[in-house]
Amino acid sequence: MKFVEAVASAVSTGLTEHELPVITAAEKSGIPRTTLMRRLSSPENSPFNLLELSQLSGLLDTRVSDLIAQAEALASKEGEAK
Repeated sequence: MKFVEAVASAVSTGLTEHELPVITAAEKSGIPRTTLMRRLSSPENSPFNLLELSQLSGLLDTRVSDLIAQAEALASKEGEAK
Protein backbone atom coordinates (compact mmCIF):
# COMPACT_ATOMS: atom_id res chain seq x y z
CA MET A 1 0.00 0.00 0.00
CA LYS A 2 1.32 3.40 -0.92
CA PHE A 3 1.67 5.95 1.85
CA VAL A 4 -0.97 8.30 0.36
CA GLU A 5 -3.42 5.40 0.31
CA ALA A 6 -2.55 4.57 3.91
CA VAL A 7 -3.23 8.19 4.94
CA ALA A 8 -6.66 8.01 3.30
CA SER A 9 -7.30 4.72 5.04
CA ALA A 10 -6.33 6.18 8.43
CA VAL A 11 -8.70 9.11 7.88
CA SER A 12 -11.48 6.80 6.72
CA THR A 13 -11.01 4.57 9.77
CA GLY A 14 -11.13 7.62 12.04
CA LEU A 15 -14.35 8.83 10.42
CA THR A 16 -15.91 5.39 10.86
CA GLU A 17 -14.80 5.11 14.49
CA HIS A 18 -16.29 8.53 15.25
CA GLU A 19 -19.43 7.69 13.24
CA LEU A 20 -18.89 10.73 11.05
CA PRO A 21 -20.35 10.50 7.56
CA VAL A 22 -18.26 12.18 4.87
CA ILE A 23 -20.88 14.91 4.42
CA THR A 24 -20.79 15.79 8.11
CA ALA A 25 -16.99 15.64 8.24
CA ALA A 26 -16.81 17.94 5.23
CA GLU A 27 -19.18 20.47 6.78
CA LYS A 28 -17.43 20.46 10.16
CA SER A 29 -13.89 20.53 8.78
CA GLY A 30 -14.47 23.13 6.08
CA ILE A 31 -13.20 20.79 3.37
CA PRO A 32 -15.56 20.72 0.38
CA ARG A 33 -17.53 17.46 0.24
CA THR A 34 -16.36 16.62 -3.28
CA THR A 35 -12.74 17.22 -2.30
CA LEU A 36 -12.99 15.01 0.77
CA MET A 37 -14.68 12.25 -1.22
CA ARG A 38 -11.96 12.49 -3.90
CA ARG A 39 -9.18 12.35 -1.30
CA LEU A 40 -10.71 9.22 0.25
CA SER A 41 -11.54 7.42 -2.99
CA SER A 42 -8.52 8.32 -5.15
CA PRO A 43 -5.66 9.26 -2.84
CA GLU A 44 -3.03 8.31 -5.41
CA ASN A 45 -4.40 10.99 -7.75
CA SER A 46 -5.54 13.47 -5.11
CA PRO A 47 -3.72 13.03 -1.78
CA PHE A 48 -4.56 14.86 1.43
CA ASN A 49 -2.52 17.96 2.16
CA LEU A 50 -1.31 19.02 5.59
CA LEU A 51 -4.01 21.66 6.06
CA GLU A 52 -6.75 19.11 5.36
CA LEU A 53 -5.20 16.61 7.76
CA SER A 54 -5.06 19.34 10.38
CA GLN A 55 -8.72 20.18 9.83
CA LEU A 56 -9.72 16.52 10.09
CA SER A 57 -7.54 15.75 13.10
CA GLY A 58 -9.61 18.14 15.18
CA LEU A 59 -12.78 16.26 14.27
CA LEU A 60 -11.16 12.92 14.99
CA ASP A 61 -9.84 14.09 18.35
CA THR A 62 -6.29 13.21 17.38
CA ARG A 63 -3.11 14.89 16.17
CA VAL A 64 -1.85 15.07 12.61
CA SER A 65 1.26 13.22 13.75
CA ASP A 66 -0.95 10.37 15.02
CA LEU A 67 -2.69 10.10 11.64
CA ILE A 68 0.72 10.02 9.95
CA ALA A 69 1.97 7.35 12.38
CA GLN A 70 -1.13 5.23 11.73
CA ALA A 71 -0.58 5.58 7.99
CA GLU A 72 3.10 4.65 8.30
CA ALA A 73 2.24 1.55 10.31
CA LEU A 74 -0.44 0.55 7.81
CA ALA A 75 1.83 1.09 4.81
CA SER A 76 4.61 -0.85 6.50
CA LYS A 77 2.31 -3.74 7.40
CA GLU A 78 1.01 -3.94 3.82
CA GLY A 79 4.59 -3.87 2.51
CA GLU A 80 5.53 -6.80 4.73
CA ALA A 81 2.54 -8.84 3.55
CA LYS A 82 3.75 -8.79 -0.05
